[in-house]
Amino acid sequence: MRSLARIWQTALAECAGAVRSRRALAILVLYLFSSVFCMMGTISLLGKMEAELVNVLQLPASERTGVVSATLWKSKSFQRMVKSGVRNDLVYRDISGRHPAELVYAWFAFLFTPLLAVLVAGNRVADDLGSGAARYSLVRVTRLEWTLGKYVGQIVLVAASLAASALGAWLVAAFRLSGVDLPMLLPAMFGWSLRAGLYALAWLGLALGVSHITRSGSRATAIGLIAVAICGAWPTILRLWADWCDWPWLLHFDALVPSAAKLSLWRRSFLPLMTGGAHLLVLGCTYLMLGHAVFRRSDA
Repeated sequence: MRSLARIWQTALAECAGAVRSRRALAILVLYLFSSVFCMMGTISLLGKMEAELVNVLQLPASERTGVVSATLWKSKSFQRMVKSGVRNDLVYRDISGRHPAELVYAWFAFLFTPLLAVLVAGNRVADDLGSGAARYSLVRVTRLEWTLGKYVGQIVLVAASLAASALGAWLVAAFRLSGVDLPMLLPAMFGWSLRAGLYALAWLGLALGVSHITRSGSRATAIGLIAVAICGAWPTILRLWADWCDWPWLLHFDALVPSAAKLSLWRRSFLPLMTGGAHLLVLGCTYLMLGHAVFRRSDA
């Protein structure tokens, strides 16, 4: 219990330090700007597409965006196109009937989570090691407790930022879209931010794990970005390697990267969500402990 208390105290110290240095504000603005900018860009593109559809189909023009797209989303022909693009019947069944605005937010949240996690957390341990600030903390806690506290602190900061990004996306949708069920859309946005938070567990572990192996924050961020690129290409590399060598068992190593659990986060059912979340937490802790294994043998 004392160890858990020290981990939590380290996490609170990480959050307090981020607030004092205004890094927490920068993280929040980064997530909020990304969400609002992407939603506004998508809705603007949607408005242009609707204008073309109105001209082609000779439909009555609407003053606000969203009326034509909401009707199109419910059409059977468009749903068949979505189903062929999703390529997973269970995921398609769970996302059908949801408003396009929340799915747009969800898509962007999952897309930018790896990059934002590295930019937010990639230099946290490396900067403390390089400046010598880690020595003051390691007098009071063990190295493992300090590592886990850093991880928990980053999770708290990212969770708060994702909640703010969901609120920002909801405000953009409420202001610019017509026919939006606002009371139902806001909880849905927060639900997708929670799923993106689960997805961030693995990427934060990766970013912090890499940060343990160097004392340069910029170098740690650069290595983290390379690691994200490798994880993104990993399924394709495995598929090509398995086809070339005729070793189908290689495809099982896809579970070593976070993208293997991403489809589970699109599901509505509790069991797939928890299974995917547990998978991502295990990956995050594994990446983190690999970096910690290097750190515990080095001079702080």
